[in-house]
Amino acid sequence: MMRNLVVFTMLATGLWQAGEGLSVQLKAWLGQQLLERAWIQSDQSQQPALPWPGAVSYPVARLRVPALAIDQLVLDGADTSVLAWGPGMEVGANGHRLIAAHRDTHFRFLQHLAENQVLELENRGGSVTRWQVVERRVVDSRRYRLDMDLDEERLTLVTCYPFNASSAGGPLRLVIGLKPLALGEGVQI
Repeated sequence: MMRNLVVFTMLATGLWQAGEGLSVQLKAWLGQQLLERAWIQSDQSQQPALPWPGAVSYPVARLRVPALAIDQLVLDGADTSVLAWGPGMEVGANGHRLIAAHRDTHFRFLQHLAENQVLELENRGGSVTRWQVVERRVVDSRRYRLDMDLDEERLTLVTCYPFNASSAGGPLRLVIGLKPLALGEGVQI
């Protein structure tokens, strides 16, 4: 009897832990599905559309990295509650765009994003800008702050680092800087 109780408890605990890990991945996938619907609605109405009742944000851009088969919708804002559903974007006064996401879901691909690689950012309304990676660095978030008021147009991608960390929320961040490309400029995508 005691043996069965121990086996049941171990099995239940294992299933619970696996479910916790899968729920993060499921939430990330489901979020992108619902965001896709809101993206289409906002394109048709030319107004922001919430992906579900009570949502804290809405899609403002589409991020594509064709070389890595990445196509993700980006939300307005970069608060923790936003990042649970997808990458979040903030824009500085002079056009510096910051996109942040979790290293174990939407920005897992950043570990494979190399210098000179090109990505696309589509804004609501269909305009697409191309960006080229010009910098990759790991910083300590306790000592480093991004300058959102840069006087140049810039895109910065940020996620926690390292990718294989056993626990979330450490102080290190991978920061990838990108510069805009003129039409026809840069590496082929």
